[in-house]
Amino acid sequence: MMRRVLEWGIGLAVLGGMLAMYRLHGGEALWFMMFLTCLVLAGGMLVQLLGPRQIRVERSLPRSVIPSGEAVPVTLRIHFRSPLPLPWMAVEDYYTGGSFRRVLFPGFRRSLTYRYEIPAPPRGHYGFEACALEWGGLFGWFQGRKVVRGEGRFIVLPEPLPVGQECRPAASPSYSEEASLRPPRFADGMKGMEVREYVPGDPPNRIHWKHLARWGRLHTSLPEEAQQSSYAVMIDRSFSGYMPDGARAGDVSGEAAQRGFETAVSTAAGLLVEAGRAGEKPVLLGSGLRAGLRGEAGVPGGPGPALRQETGPEITGMLAALSGLKLSGGMPLPAQLQEAAGDIKGKRTAVVTGYLTDELLRTVSGIISSGGYVDIYCAGAAAGTDSSDSASYAAAVHDPGLFRRAALLSRLGAGVFIVHGGRVSRVGHVESNFPGEGAV
Repeated sequence: MMRRVLEWGIGLAVLGGMLAMYRLHGGEALWFMMFLTCLVLAGGMLVQLLGPRQIRVERSLPRSVIPSGEAVPVTLRIHFRSPLPLPWMAVEDYYTGGSFRRVLFPGFRRSLTYRYEIPAPPRGHYGFEACALEWGGLFGWFQGRKVVRGEGRFIVLPEPLPVGQECRPAASPSYSEEASLRPPRFADGMKGMEVREYVPGDPPNRIHWKHLARWGRLHTSLPEEAQQSSYAVMIDRSFSGYMPDGARAGDVSGEAAQRGFETAVSTAAGLLVEAGRAGEKPVLLGSGLRAGLRGEAGVPGGPGPALRQETGPEITGMLAALSGLKLSGGMPLPAQLQEAAGDIKGKRTAVVTGYLTDELLRTVSGIISSGGYVDIYCAGAAAGTDSSDSASYAAAVHDPGLFRRAALLSRLGAGVFIVHGGRVSRVGHVESNFPGEGAV
């Protein structure tokens, strides 16, 4: 409003000055200049009074779930009504974290369409906040402005860290060895199509008698619920989880903790994707994640054919929940593990955090002793070095006790993994060149 008053004030002041000069000196040149000024003022009045009305802005995206590293193409359509031709129209579309501006020349058109791209945004949840439209006369004077509320949103998934099969909890030697010594447990579901060799302790009602008659050997039918293994993935969201053991809050900058947390999110995403490829059924655990999973599992649009074939809708919903996670000062990881002890009991669990602390060691040891299976992924020092050498990682961690704790957990059957140099390495599989106490 102030801008419009200023424009009209300047225009009327110019016209008044020319009129005063004309009355004092006269002349055809001043008369012509006054005539042009009146035309400009009349055109500005018409543009502001009869400018675009009933403006409608529509946005469309090929899909609303975007894999990490891809640009987001947005198609913008503008519909309006106006009895006058518009020389120009400036459109600025605001979205979360930025905006895009373009100048159009509608003329007599009342429907405009153009496309722009948001260049490879980082993971997160994005929304279109508003669309600001400006128009005016031929020389850009006496502008009109309208802000249309934005609609629509899209999700950028985190980039999954390449996680090899040897780093997944399902491939941990402790699980396979203990599973071979433990008699199988059956669910109460219906018999499935898959069978395996009979193991002493199998229920008699699960014996496949037709196989016995045909092959002369006992086989056991697997129930449908047992045909797909599952494990849980829990990510630490607390700021304390990305500080080395014994460090104070002031010793670790927020930027360093944020880098470690971003690596932890990518590691959790990699575990979920690898589980989908292996035919397992992962479960994402964490404070505030379940509500996010319920809200994001049905995100329309989908992630595209390539990613959909690799993950499936369930894992895509978990990746969407991971994309909105933020580092906070909430409940520490040991307390989260104790709270979720009922959900992870008897289930293979991958815990992604920054550092393996003494408190976390005690909590995980208690869970393992009560029948749990836990693997720890340490991503806190991932940004401290670009080298995959173990000595460089140990120097970045500044915590030689990490390897002592890892050795203790390895004796209990848990796996400890470090994320550094864009790779995931198991501490128990690394040569003894790790410096410090308790190197394994």
